[in-house]
Amino acid sequence: METATATEIGGRREQQDAVGVWTCPDTRCALMVVADGMGGHAGGAQAAHTAIATAERLWNECGGRPEGPAALLERLFRETHAALHKPGAAPGDQPGTTLVALYAGPQRAWWAHCGDSRLYHFEGERLITRTRDHTRVQALVDAGKIREEDMATHPEQNQLLQALGVVDPIRVDHGEAPLTPDSRFLLCSDGYWEQLGPEESARWLNQSDLQAACMRAAARAAQRGGTHGDNVAIAAWRAQGIASPGHRHLHAAVRPMLLGALLLLAVLAILFWPVD
Repeated sequence: METATATEIGGRREQQDAVGVWTCPDTRCALMVVADGMGGHAGGAQAAHTAIATAERLWNECGGRPEGPAALLERLFRETHAALHKPGAAPGDQPGTTLVALYAGPQRAWWAHCGDSRLYHFEGERLITRTRDHTRVQALVDAGKIREEDMATHPEQNQLLQALGVVDPIRVDHGEAPLTPDSRFLLCSDGYWEQLGPEESARWLNQSDLQAACMRAAARAAQRGGTHGDNVAIAAWRAQGIASPGHRHLHAAVRPMLLGALLLLAVLAILFWPVD
């Protein structure tokens, strides 16, 4: 597998998005998280880093091999929320963060999210699923009142219905899927997905240098956001490396030649096989 991460501060004075990736020594499993601290609340950056620190602690406790990946993710969300939540605190003094997390094992992947940081699951360049935001605007889309493509620019886009540390009790949504050689996952904060759609994301996820492509995508999202744009954080995972165009063309040319040579050898063997 391959992983990549990137962040951009965008048009904000402080980076309140955070990303973390941990892999097994044999690179057969990984935990990835993206957290978006709530900028309108005190300690947004610290809240996001609390989520990262909690993920790292849980990863170290299980050595990267949890008995139940879904249970590990649930613990991540519950324990982050418990560390952040301050009963009785004024709304502006309550630190909070959105969170999306992925655990990818050798044959299957599990994910969870709370808030509007997203996970996209692709097979090749085909979008299989994305997490559903816990927002007022997502509810409008689900009710058929606005279109999916209008979410990023809707005036109520930033109205969260769920976030760790802020809303109690929290709601954590889970998903899972088998892995194939074409599996790709993208985790991102809203500062990314408001600027780059799934089609554009699918294309760069298939570029040969995943880390370089990831950094360019984050920079592009920040540039499109402009001087008033949000922080950007992304983490990418894919099942295997992508051959460069030159290698693909070479393989496409060599394969028919090999088949032709084998066929010729078979014909020659039949023609010249000794007969008693």
